Amino acid sequence: MSDEMKLEEEFARVPLRRQTLRRMAKYLRRHRTKLGIALLLEVVWVISMLVDLRLMRLTIDGPLTEGDLRGVAVFGGWMVLNIAVRVALTRWELGIATSVGVEVLHDIRQDVFDHVQRLSMRYFDRTKQGRIIARADRDVDTLENIVIWGPIVLVSLVFSIALGLTLILNENPQLGIWLVAAMPIVWVTNRIFKKLGFPPYRRQREVHSAISAHVAESITGVRVVKAFCAESRELEKLTKLQVAYRAAVLQGARISGAYIPSLSVTFHAVMIIAFVVGGRDVVAGDLSVGALMEFMFQLGFVLGPVEGLGGLYNESLVAGAAAERIFLLLDTEPDVQDAPDAIDPGRLRGDVAFENVSFAYDPEMNAGRQLHDVSFSVSAGKTVALVGPTGAGKTSITNLIARFYEAQEGVVRVDGHDIRDVRVASLNRQMGIVLQESFLFAGSVLENLRFVRVDLNETDARAAFTELGCEEVLARFPDGLATDVGERGANLSEGERQIVCFVRALLGRPSILVLDEATSAVDTRTEALILRALRRLADRQTTFVIAHRLSTIRDADHILVVGDGQIVEEGTHDELMERGGAYADLYAEYAA
Repeated sequence: MSDEMKLEEEFARVPLRRQTLRRMAKYLRRHRTKLGIALLLEVVWVISMLVDLRLMRLTIDGPLTEGDLRGVAVFGGWMVLNIAVRVALTRWELGIATSVGVEVLHDIRQDVFDHVQRLSMRYFDRTKQGRIIARADRDVDTLENIVIWGPIVLVSLVFSIALGLTLILNENPQLGIWLVAAMPIVWVTNRIFKKLGFPPYRRQREVHSAISAHVAESITGVRVVKAFCAESRELEKLTKLQVAYRAAVLQGARISGAYIPSLSVTFHAVMIIAFVVGGRDVVAGDLSVGALMEFMFQLGFVLGPVEGLGGLYNESLVAGAAAERIFLLLDTEPDVQDAPDAIDPGRLRGDVAFENVSFAYDPEMNAGRQLHDVSFSVSAGKTVALVGPTGAGKTSITNLIARFYEAQEGVVRVDGHDIRDVRVASLNRQMGIVLQESFLFAGSVLENLRFVRVDLNETDARAAFTELGCEEVLARFPDGLATDVGERGANLSEGERQIVCFVRALLGRPSILVLDEATSAVDTRTEALILRALRRLADRQTTFVIAHRLSTIRDADHILVVGDGQIVEEGTHDELMERGGAYADLYAEYAA
C-alpha cells in the first residue's frame, strides 16, 4: 500500500474538523463586502416574508371578516408591493451570491494548481496523476453549491427560525411550547446523523479519486494496454472500484433517506398538535381565525427551515469531505524548499561538484540507496558523459543537479555554492533538460518554444533550428512554426518531437544542460547533426549526457562510469579504453 493510500485511510477515520470550516471561511472573508450585502438582502427577504403573514392576518381579521372589499383590495395591494420588492431584491442577491461563489472557487482552484506546481518530484512519484486531478478539479467542483449558496441559505434558515420562534413565543406562548418541545428531538437526531453520515461521504470522495486515477493511468498507457490485450483486466479493476463507489453512495443515501423523514415526522406531529390545540382556542373564542392562520404559517416558517437545515447539513457533509481532501493536498509541503537565507547567485558559470553524496528516493532509505558516497567535480563548459547499466544511478545524479530531489548525505555544489543555499527558481531557470520521453504541450511549435522564452519571435525561433543544424526538420512541418503539435505532440514523429525539445532547451541559454538518453529516439543522421551542433555550442554550458550508445559520447571531455550507485571509473574515452576496465567492457558491448 502506498504512503498516500495509508494517509487517506487514516484521514477517512477522523471526524470533520472545525479547522476545515475555518479555512473555508477564510476564502469567503476575502469577499466579505459582497457577501455581507448578499446576506443583508437575505435578511430583508426573510422579514418581507413575515410581513406577508402579518398582512394576511390583518386582512382576515379585519376587512375580510367585515365584508369590506375595498379594505381587502388595499391590503392586497400592499402584499403585491411587498412581493415586487422581494423579487427585485432576490434578483440582486442572486447575482451577488453567484459572483462571490465563482470567485471563491476560482481562488481555491488557483491555490490548488499553484501548490501542485510547487510540489517536489517525490510527491508525483508516489501519487497517481488521477488523484491529483480529482482533487484539483472534481473536489473543487463539489464545493460549488455549498460555496455559492451555503452562506445565503444558512443565514436565511437560521434567521427564519430565530425570528419566527421569537414571534410565536411572544404572541402564542401556549402554542409555541409544543415547538420548543420538539427541539431536543431535532438536536439528538442531528447528533446521531452527524456521527453516521460523514464517513460514507468521505469514502465516496476517496473512491471517486481512485476511479479518476485508474482512468487517467489507463488512458495514458493505452498503447501498453492494447499491446498486451489487457482491456478486460483494466475494465475489471474499474468495475471493482465502481462497486465500492456504489456501496458508499448507497450507504450515504440510506442514512440521508432516514434523516430527512425523521425530521419531517417530528415537524408534522408538532403542526398537527398545534392545529388541534389552536382550533380548540378558536372555537372557545380565545383566538381569532387570522391569528391561528398566521401561527400555522409561522410554524411552517420555523419548521421548514429546520428541515432545510437537514438538507444543507447533508450537502455540507459532501462538501466537507471534498474540502478536507483539498486541504490535505494544500498542507503537503514540498520536500525541496528554499532555505530562509537562500541566495540568487545570478548567472551561473556551470561548475558542478559532488562531495560524498548518498541518495535514495525513499527518504528513510528503506528500499536501499541509489547513490553511495559519490564524489566528482566538473568545470564550467565541459561535456560530461554518464554511462553504466540501467539502474546504476545515472539519472539520480542529474536529478540532484536539477534539485528535483535532495541528497540525504553529502553536498552538491554549483559554482562553489551548496545547492541547498541557492534559490530553486534561480537554479531551474538556468537548467536545460531533454529527456528520453519528449513532452510537448498542446499548441503550435512556436508556442512550445515560447514556454522557455515568452517574447520569442519567429525569426529567433528559426535561427535556433538553424543553429542546432535542424532547419530541414522545421521545413518538413506543414505549417512551419505554426504547426499544431497535438496533445503531447501526437501530430509529430518521435524524432520531430525530440528536435523541438532540443531547440526549446537551448533557447533558454542554460548554464547546465542535461541530456538523458535524449538522442535515442532520433535517427542516426539527425543524431549526428545534433551532436555536431552540441559540440559547436559546448562551451556555452556545462553538459551532462546520459547515453547507452557509447559511440555518441566518445568526444566527451570527461566520462563517469556509474555502477551500483558509485563512480567506478572516470576519465576520457582514450584513458578508459587503455585501462581495459568497466568502460572498455561496456564499449565493446554497446558501442556498435
